[in-house]
Amino acid sequence: MPSEPTLLTEKNCHQNGWWLLILLTALLYLPGTQTIPLMDRDEPRFANATVEMMQRGTWTVPYFNGQYRFDKPPLTYWWMRLHYHLLGVSELAARLHGVVAVFLTALLISGLAKRVTGSSRTGVIAGLLWLTTTQVLIHGRLCVADMPMILCVSLACRALLELVVMQNAKPQALWWWTLWLALGFGFLAKGPIAWLIPAVTLLVWRFALWRKPTSWQHLHFMPGIVVMLAPVAVWGIPALIETRGLFWDIGMGRHVVQRGMEVLNGRKFIPGYYLLSTWFSLFPWLFFIGPVYRMLRANKSATSAFLAAWFLAAQVVFFFYATQLPHYVMPGYPAFIVLLAVAWRKQPTVPKLAVWGTSIISALILVVCIAVWLLPIPSPELQALARSTASLLAALFILGGLASTFAWRGRGLWRWLLPLLAIAATVSCLVPFSQNLRRTSVTLQLSEHLQSLPADARFLSSGYDEPSLVFYTQRRWETGVNMNIVHEQLALSNPCAVVLLRREWTLDHWIKSLAGGQNALGLSAKDRSAEVDALRNQHPDLEYHLVEGFNGARSSWTESVLLLRRR
Repeated sequence: MPSEPTLLTEKNCHQNGWWLLILLTALLYLPGTQTIPLMDRDEPRFANATVEMMQRGTWTVPYFNGQYRFDKPPLTYWWMRLHYHLLGVSELAARLHGVVAVFLTALLISGLAKRVTGSSRTGVIAGLLWLTTTQVLIHGRLCVADMPMILCVSLACRALLELVVMQNAKPQALWWWTLWLALGFGFLAKGPIAWLIPAVTLLVWRFALWRKPTSWQHLHFMPGIVVMLAPVAVWGIPALIETRGLFWDIGMGRHVVQRGMEVLNGRKFIPGYYLLSTWFSLFPWLFFIGPVYRMLRANKSATSAFLAAWFLAAQVVFFFYATQLPHYVMPGYPAFIVLLAVAWRKQPTVPKLAVWGTSIISALILVVCIAVWLLPIPSPELQALARSTASLLAALFILGGLASTFAWRGRGLWRWLLPLLAIAATVSCLVPFSQNLRRTSVTLQLSEHLQSLPADARFLSSGYDEPSLVFYTQRRWETGVNMNIVHEQLALSNPCAVVLLRREWTLDHWIKSLAGGQNALGLSAKDRSAEVDALRNQHPDLEYHLVEGFNGARSSWTESVLLLRRR
């Protein structure tokens, strides 16, 4: 393994390793988490569904905007509810469960690497690799269900490793309970995927990578299944009764089965999608896959084969899944991180190709970052979006530099000082990223004008129908209404707020326009300005606000209009 920073001695890691992981988690995951606006569409739905569950006093069925929300089981809402009670309703409280789950997974990864190698230092390094992985940095700061599910899957796979692969773990009872409870609560986090990944891991390990007889006696399947289903039944039976079976029909049928059979939300199915997206998601560490591959070939064991099967299981499960998102295969990432830490311990040198590849990609990211930062943009809001993008690119560049520095074989002060400086610089980039992104939020700009409306006011939207409107105004919205309903409402005299999309510019539309030989500058993907302006002219007595900003749900720049009647 490359020489390690003197800070990471075996003694220091054994005594203070978990404190180092806490410190790094706090530095990388808390700054900006309070100020980044909830990103449409999933984050506001999760965040406000928890608010509405608290208002209704229910623990079984989540609601959003006054209607059932069947997308996910309730574990994330329960966890978020705890933080709401402690900190109040805010972006930080809504996302804190993800940060805590990232840290707990880092501890789990650290313990697993130590278990495999017997080295506390290797364990701490594995935790550090996990915390500085790009997709983990992204999803660990989001108000969604993925990180709790990944924590449960990691617990289950760790228990399977102890019970099936090593078969000499003491105490066996502890790992047995860990396995089956992790599977039960994993289902409560994100449904049957928490069962599928461990099951496919075992199949790939036993029949593809290891292919040797093994004993399953420590699993005790029948009582285990009872333990696994117990927490699911405690929630699921009341939920099915309350919703008359709709939670299963829609939650499983539409949000699990249909996503696997049909491409949702206008996305396109791309063969081999995860072979490409994993390079970004595991940046900067996937560039060091060479040592992992050589270690697996040279030191093949039941344990290393199981870790490889765990990483491949997520890729296998989602390879043919119709709806493709880069974070779907994240449940396999902990296994890769452990394999990398183990490979670095066993191999004294790191290939120059990996270091140079990471450095070159980081340099390209830096060039794009500087170009985006220096773009001459007249609009303050659009300039804030460009600066936010540049800050994010700068953070990725620094992560790449961190990987190259960490793999460097030099010694002395710079060997451990440079990674610390890189982490500090990453944090300094994340803060302006969050602040500039907040400035460009359409919903936050609109919500500033919507705070003093009376309780009986009616809220409608057409064109700009994002769930963040519900969270940031704490009002019920009628979304996606047609213009006839808007006209009818404005003809009345009661208080109301109407949000209308006026124009929208999307990146894919701009690229298609250029490919078609059109001058895409100033050409919007949607233009309802004539209709919206005519409506405003018909009602000159209404309060009028024009807002432009970034819509993260569609990756678009939008221009929206707010029409208000306060009394």
